[in-house]
Amino acid sequence: MRAGFEYYRAFPIDANENKESLVREGKLQMPVLALGGDIYPALGDNLPGNFALFSTQLLAENVTGVTVPLSGHWIPEEQPDFVTKQLINFFGNNTTNTNQ
Repeated sequence: MRAGFEYYRAFPIDANENKESLVREGKLQMPVLALGGDIYPALGDNLPGNFALFSTQLLAENVTGVTVPLSGHWIPEEQPDFVTKQLINFFGNNTTNTNQ
């Protein structure tokens, strides 16, 4: 459990490193896919909104945001077929020839 908690314990460090990177290098330029659930349980209610998209747009220029229907925090487990289709579509449209 300790290792799992370390991920969340590192959030403040990650935030500072992200800020420093933005100042030094600017936003990410590569295509980024942000999948977010359409149900965000917070403050005792289910709030709508794709928070993954919003937060990713702060860090990257070329963001494709998709709100995953009928899902919350565990998107791949809740909507595996939808997620698979989105990944295939995103990576199918953003591949490069590695044999150059």
